[in-house]
Amino acid sequence: MKAKSFQRVSSFEEAYKLVKESPRNKIVGGGLWLKKGGMDVDILIDLSQLGLDKIEDKKDYVEVGAMVTQREFEQSKLIPEMAREAVKAIMGPGFRNVATIGGSVYGKYGFSDVVTGLLGYKVDLVFYPEAVVSLCEYVKKPGFFDGILTHIRIYKENLKGFFKKVGITALDYPIINVSVTKGKEYRVAVGSRPLVGARCEKAEAYLNEGGKDFAKAAEIAVEELNFGDSISTKGDYKKQLALTYVRRGLEEVNK
Repeated sequence: MKAKSFQRVSSFEEAYKLVKESPRNKIVGGGLWLKKGGMDVDILIDLSQLGLDKIEDKKDYVEVGAMVTQREFEQSKLIPEMAREAVKAIMGPGFRNVATIGGSVYGKYGFSDVVTGLLGYKVDLVFYPEAVVSLCEYVKKPGFFDGILTHIRIYKENLKGFFKKVGITALDYPIINVSVTKGKEYRVAVGSRPLVGARCEKAEAYLNEGGKDFAKAAEIAVEELNFGDSISTKGDYKKQLALTYVRRGLEEVNK
């Protein structure tokens, strides 16, 4: 990746104006995936002076600034345990000390452990200027939201959670990742199919209407999602892994 210039902005208004000026102006976040993408950029926009590096208790939800690093996220006791486990599964501490939560969520990367983990919770994304979008809706829609992601709100719930990443090595991209939570309702999500994490709404409906056969729920889940080949793995293998770990996740949260 090559960038013509770097600009550390002093306001959201300044950042938004630069973003709207050209599609070749990019918010840098942690910069890891942007660098790996290899595209040339006119202006790298740095948000590090805008106070987005905090995790705060807001009574009904925990508010995570977009510039909070994955390492800070995984170490914060304010963050639900399963969400922290999902982030802890990503590469090593050196990587997580640089990568930001905002960049990981906004990018909607197919392999994202962050997105799949957070889909187990009620999560809203806060954008400048003045927009709030649920994470579930954000990942469903193609493309990216027309705004700057500033905060992630994780609502407080009494949940039991399960997260599983399957990879060739601990430092590799996931072959598949699965999250399952149970509170007042079930939430089941599968990612790295190789598409971005998605909720299994038909399986959730079966469970939330009283279904008790977890093997059947897992079958419903994998049949409603698309699984494709990646560089290292065939789609059929991903599907079988998802089938296994959705069932195991449901069993785990019901212990």
